[in-house]
Amino acid sequence: MGLEVYFKFILSFALILIAARLGGEFAERYLKQPRVLGQLVAGVIISPFALGGLIFGSDPIILNFATISGQFVQTGEAISDFNIMEIISQIAVVILLFVAGVETDVRSFVRSGITGGAVAIGGVILPFLFGYLITWALYPVIGMTGFLFMGAVLTTTSIGVTAKILMDMGRLQTREGTTILVGAVVDDIIGIVILSVVVSMARTGVLDVGHALQVGAIGIVVWFALLIAGVRFNKYISRIFLNPFKRSGTMPIVAIIIGLLIAYLVTLIGLHPVIGAYVAGLMFAATREREEILHGIRPIMLFLAPFFFCYLGMQVDMRLSSIAAIITVVLIILATLGKVIGCYIPARFVGRLSRNSSMIVGLGMVPRGEVGLIIAGAGLLAVGEQFRELFAVAVLVSIATTLITPAMLKPFFRRALAESSLPEK
Repeated sequence: MGLEVYFKFILSFALILIAARLGGEFAERYLKQPRVLGQLVAGVIISPFALGGLIFGSDPIILNFATISGQFVQTGEAISDFNIMEIISQIAVVILLFVAGVETDVRSFVRSGITGGAVAIGGVILPFLFGYLITWALYPVIGMTGFLFMGAVLTTTSIGVTAKILMDMGRLQTREGTTILVGAVVDDIIGIVILSVVVSMARTGVLDVGHALQVGAIGIVVWFALLIAGVRFNKYISRIFLNPFKRSGTMPIVAIIIGLLIAYLVTLIGLHPVIGAYVAGLMFAATREREEILHGIRPIMLFLAPFFFCYLGMQVDMRLSSIAAIITVVLIILATLGKVIGCYIPARFVGRLSRNSSMIVGLGMVPRGEVGLIIAGAGLLAVGEQFRELFAVAVLVSIATTLITPAMLKPFFRRALAESSLPEK
C-alpha cells in the first residue's frame, strides 16, 4: 500500500470520530437520548451506502470499511487478510467492556449470578425458535443450516452495546444492570456453543453436540475461575501487577495491557475476547486501586467507544431492506419480543424483581449488535452465496434491535427512579 492509502485512512478515521461525536452530542443534548443512539445513527448516515457514498462516490478507501485492508506477509507469502477498521472497532469494544467490568460492583455481580443465568437461558430459547421457524416459513430455500444460523443470530445479546447504554443512563451498577450484564455474558457463551454446533454441522453434515457442550463447559469454568480468582486474590493482584507502577503513573495502562492479554487468552478456549475483557475488568474492580484505574482508562474508552458504535452503524445498507422487507420486519419484531418475554419471566420469578425491573432486564437483553453480526458473518462463510440475502437481513435485525433499545428502556428507567424516590410505608 502506498502512502496515499495511509493518508486516506487517517482522514476516514478522523471523519468517523467527528461524526460519532456530533451524533452523540445531538442525541444527548437535543433528543434527550443516550449518546450511543446518536453514534449509531451517525454511522448509518455517513456510511458508503448513504452520505459517504454520495460524497466520495466509488473511492475504495474513504468511509468504505469493507475495503480498507492489507496483508500480513511472512516469507514472501500472504498468510492473512485484515481489515483495519474492524481491528480498531474490536479493540474499542474490548476496552469498553474492560471499563464496564472495572465499574461493576463485583459482589452484586456474583449475587446476581443465578438470576442472570436463568435470564440468559430464557433469552436464548424463544429467540432461537423464532429465528428458526420464521426463516423456515418465509425463506425455505436456504435449507436447515440457514435456519439454524438465523436462530443463532437471534439468541445473542451484545455485551458492548448493552454496557454502553447502561453507562449512558447511569444504571450500570443497579441490580437490573448487573443482572443484564451477567445474563449477556452467559447468553454469549451459550451463543458460542450454538454457533459451534451449527458451523460443525455446515462443514461435516453431522450434528456434533458433544464437542460444542465441551467447549461451552470449558468456557464457563475458565470464565468463573478468573472471576473468583479476581475476587479472592485481589490483594495479590494489587501487590504484583499494580503497585510497582504507581510511582510512574502507568498503572492504568498496565491494567489495560493485562485486560487485552486475558481477552486474547479466552479466545484459545473458543470464547469471544469481549467476555475475557469484561472478566478482567471485574478482577480489577475488586482491588483498592479501582478508582485510580478508572480515572486513567476512562478517557481512552471515551475516545474509542464512539468509533465502535459509529462503525457498527456504517454497516447498514438501507437499500437491502426492500429485498426481503417482510422477513426483516417480522424478525425484528420477534427478536425483540423473544428477548423481552424470555428474559422477563426468569427475572420476575427466579430473581423476584418487580414488574418494572423485569421489563428493564428483558429490554436490556434485546440489542444484538456486534455479536449478532459475528454469527451472521460465520453463516455467510459456512453456507455461501445463498446466505447473502439473509446475511443482509441479519445485519438489519442486529442494528435495528440496537437502535430501538435505548428509547424503549428510557421510560422504564424513569419509572424505576420514581419508585426508588417514594417514601417507604
